[in-house]
Amino acid sequence: MNIIINADDFGISPSANQAIAALHKKGVLSSATLLVDLPYAKDAAEIAKKQNLPVGLHFNLTLGPLAKYKNRADFERQLLLGQVRLKFIKAELNRQYQKMLELGLTPTHIDSHQHAHNWPQIFPVFARFARDKKIPLRLTLEKPIFNKYDKIQAGDFKQLWRKMIALLFGGLNFLTAKLLRAPTNRSLVSIFALWPRAARPELKHLRLLLDKLKDNTEYMCHPIVNAENTPTAITETSTREYALMTNPEFFAMLFNKFHLINFGEL
Repeated sequence: MNIIINADDFGISPSANQAIAALHKKGVLSSATLLVDLPYAKDAAEIAKKQNLPVGLHFNLTLGPLAKYKNRADFERQLLLGQVRLKFIKAELNRQYQKMLELGLTPTHIDSHQHAHNWPQIFPVFARFARDKKIPLRLTLEKPIFNKYDKIQAGDFKQLWRKMIALLFGGLNFLTAKLLRAPTNRSLVSIFALWPRAARPELKHLRLLLDKLKDNTEYMCHPIVNAENTPTAITETSTREYALMTNPEFFAMLFNKFHLINFGEL
């Protein structure tokens, strides 16, 4: 069975770059996506070229000094108020794509930071762009996976509600991608699909995720070696994720069942 293991946030910090490089060398990572405007994007691009690591564009509107919006909440609020112009999205997508080319990398695919492109108002812009560039686009079709190992905590139902909305959007976008003939992955799985949330991710949690994978599914991860100088709210999960992905038991779970590909091989 073919799957993609893709690391987001390439270029966000030296720690993320180090983790992604190490996992690719170990053979448990087949792809990454680059934040082209972040301070360590150039270093990430050099790593990718040196290791022949397939890299896509991690479109970003909410992180770093050049970001248009303060954070995801600010972006989503303005989007719902009708203040996000598709003309701006088109121009920004093209700018970030061109910047990646200037870094010496041709994107293998496109996705976005915090799944900004999953909003149905915006997804067609990305689908047409990906189709015209003849590269795949991440389909954020992620079904919640019941986590039998952890108890439900305060806030988990709010999280489930958000997951169901995102899943609905993903289903609509699946139809849009088919209509516009934009190539995509089949579905998406990540540690954030677990419901309730894993208090401390363990190999048993990753096994739950791997058991749900189907052919041409993307397994999305955010590995970092440590939290130092990494401007994200998920550093604890990310460092734990990296530790688990370097565990020989993870290798065994992975390679007994799956063959790793990148988006360019879909």
